[in-house]
Amino acid sequence: MYFLSINKLKPGADRAQINKTLPAHREWAKRMIESGTLVQAGKWGAGGGMIIVKAGTREEADAVVNQDPLVEAGLITFETAELHPAVAFNY
Repeated sequence: MYFLSINKLKPGADRAQINKTLPAHREWAKRMIESGTLVQAGKWGAGGGMIIVKAGTREEADAVVNQDPLVEAGLITFETAELHPAVAFNY
């Protein structure tokens, strides 16, 4: 199953801390994509991002998202829901 997780910067999040954490966040996303856990990741609007997680349950998907360095640093919030692709992914 696939899950879409949309994240948003927490109001008042420290920009310097965000900038310091972004390289680790990008490396994490890269590793997760290479492992097949994430299907896609990217920026979403002006103050957030999105990832598509391949997992068996929403709880498993949330556990993956909780490993994101931006989540671990307390800089973003996220909302996850099951994604029903209209066209099959090539993964």
